[in-house]
Amino acid sequence: MPFFTLAIRPIDPLISRDSRPFGRGQGRKVRSLNWLTQSTVCGALRTRVGKIHGSFDVADLKSIKIRGPFLECENSLYFPRPLDFIADKATGYAIRPKEWKAGGTEMPLDGLLPASIQNPPQHDFKPEHLPDFWSASAMEEWLADPQNFSLKKCVGLSGPTKEERVHVSINPATGASEDSLLFSTTGLDFRISKEDKTILQLKIALEVESPDIYDKVFSELSSLHPLGGERRLADWSVKNGGGNIKGWSPPSEMPKASSRLRMVLATPAIFSKGWLPGWISEKDRTGIIPETKINVRLVSAIVGRWEAISGWSYEKGKPGIKPIRRMVPAGSVYFFETVDTNTADFDWQKLWLRSVCDEVQDCNDGFGAALWGTW
Repeated sequence: MPFFTLAIRPIDPLISRDSRPFGRGQGRKVRSLNWLTQSTVCGALRTRVGKIHGSFDVADLKSIKIRGPFLECENSLYFPRPLDFIADKATGYAIRPKEWKAGGTEMPLDGLLPASIQNPPQHDFKPEHLPDFWSASAMEEWLADPQNFSLKKCVGLSGPTKEERVHVSINPATGASEDSLLFSTTGLDFRISKEDKTILQLKIALEVESPDIYDKVFSELSSLHPLGGERRLADWSVKNGGGNIKGWSPPSEMPKASSRLRMVLATPAIFSKGWLPGWISEKDRTGIIPETKINVRLVSAIVGRWEAISGWSYEKGKPGIKPIRRMVPAGSVYFFETVDTNTADFDWQKLWLRSVCDEVQDCNDGFGAALWGTW
């Protein structure tokens, strides 16, 4: 399959709608999530490909594999903050699996350990706010060398800011506004102001693998095209390969041999067992990492509050509202120990940002892209 990356520069504030209903009447609000969902980006890309190709073969369009969307800024990807790191009073702390004495919290699986702060401070602890997105360099160092990671290396961004606009409903026959039909929209503004008052342009990055039948299509994909709700415009730009964008590949030096693996979700994941990957047995917490022969045992997990995803299907024969599904949020962390092997056999390059979801279509849509390291 041909491989390329897409850089999307939003021109207008984009809307990635939540699942709240939007009816008629005074005070209607269209709310946006804090980041774009896989469905929003996949739908826009596949619709654009179908229009250029001149046919909408659903099976072919769904076979387009997408990794992302990721935040891009100044030639670097930015990933959601990992949940196994917190800070207090300019000091960073790692959260790791920890043995507990009898009693305490009941765990969802037998033998699963809770996670706690390593070397907790003696004073009253109040976690500080950290950037929502970490630079590729900061994330790579945190994954490869957590022992020497400091809060100063936590370079990040808060991400797009939310902008609210008030609109009126226009009568198409008269061209005048309708009475009592004001509504507002909240969009994501990808232009942020720096401390020196200069404007920093954020982008959306995608990595795409496409069937051969669409070879000629992607040469025509660079153009203006709507993305998200209200058909807000964005500038789409195609690049062959990953270019010089940092983050698409793992660090050049990763641990060669370790019995402990750490998996951080760079995009939300959908698993058949809720928070637990389908390839992990509930009986003994063991399983084989997808696309490898490495057998691991789940030791602990730090999982954020589940997120809902739905949408509207335009597929022929299946129109209507998509069922709501629960996602494991990006930034969630899973701790593994290898069984009868070590990471010397682990192909970091192959599995970096590859999906760990259970269903093929979820993998194709970009859910469950994983970053790997040790602990």
